[in-house]
Amino acid sequence: MVGKIDLFMPPRSQYGVLHHFTEKLAEAFTRQGVESTILEAEWNNPKPFLDRLLSNKPDCTLSFNGLLPDDEGRFFCDLIGIPHVAFLVDSQNQFFPLIQSPNTIISCTDRYTCDFFKGVKSKNVLFVPHGVERELSPDPEPLKTYDVVMLNSLIDYEEMRNEWKEKYPPIILEAMNEAIEATMADNSTWYVQAFVYSLDRQIELKGAIDPRQVDFPTVFDDLEMYLKGISRIQLLRSVKDAEVHVFGAGVEGKSWKHFIGKDMPNIIFHEPVPYGQAMEIIKQSKIVLNICPWIRNGSHERVLVSLALGALPLTDENLFFKENFENGKEIAMFSYPEMDKINDQINEYLSNDSLRDAITKAGRAKVLKHHTWDSRARQLIEELTPILNAQKSSKG
Repeated sequence: MVGKIDLFMPPRSQYGVLHHFTEKLAEAFTRQGVESTILEAEWNNPKPFLDRLLSNKPDCTLSFNGLLPDDEGRFFCDLIGIPHVAFLVDSQNQFFPLIQSPNTIISCTDRYTCDFFKGVKSKNVLFVPHGVERELSPDPEPLKTYDVVMLNSLIDYEEMRNEWKEKYPPIILEAMNEAIEATMADNSTWYVQAFVYSLDRQIELKGAIDPRQVDFPTVFDDLEMYLKGISRIQLLRSVKDAEVHVFGAGVEGKSWKHFIGKDMPNIIFHEPVPYGQAMEIIKQSKIVLNICPWIRNGSHERVLVSLALGALPLTDENLFFKENFENGKEIAMFSYPEMDKINDQINEYLSNDSLRDAITKAGRAKVLKHHTWDSRARQLIEELTPILNAQKSSKG
């Protein structure tokens, strides 16, 4: 049984998301009877952090997105001899070095990412989706200020793809282009798998390449960022009638309107907001748009948070959401290749309050029963126990 877990507060987090997750998971561990302390290191004064950690050693430590090695390739958990859970909620592409650490346990929010790490011989890999705090709830008499909301930043996917022509050799570029087409053609193809398949095909056609000359993490990262950027614009372009409020950062030199066109006055843009304010906006929204074609068998917190706060998420299908929520009864999903149907979906849900409310209430009940941080804490305790016991036994 896991008795004590120390959580490390991340040094930085866009919009404060990871700080929020850390606090709520720590509270959930405490409710499950696990002693849980949040530790935060100061860059210029690490001694208080180390003293607190080592004076009462935990069974393991945990941080969202984990701890990468230092400049000499050393992992903190290996230096102090305490197992560390790297709870990855961002792209796996920045965290491949984690497989080199014998004391790091990798947790992923997408099953395909888990399969990837296992495929490169990472021993301890867990699938743990996002969670939400159990106390989230809609306002008693919600004022629905916004018909439709999207909370995303703008990505210049056009410039990114133009740069690939100089950045990558032709065989890699062709495989990337094929991977994008394959990923956007259905709801289940993962872009990493699509690229690997396409590269194999290109090699068969054009001859072998030296894999050491391919920076795979950068290729995967570029593919993911491109899919993020183009899918957000495609989603906005699909909404012809309803007023959509977009809260998100732009890019230097280009506005959202550069990408969606000037003929969509129904799309209204706002500055990005911190995570706490974003949740208040969700409370005031009827529909929250979500699109994540780079996640094909996993979770995204925006969907779970929206349901918990009484807003209907309209999200692209993936295997995880189809497995856990019934479309049209507990969640609203669309097929990525059929985005031309989104406008009618939105119009239907906005014109039928009772239908929208029924779906949201049923989805909220499912979230609070199965997808809170308390559920994730129980799962982690159960699955970490044999791993930690085995590691202790191996050390004698």
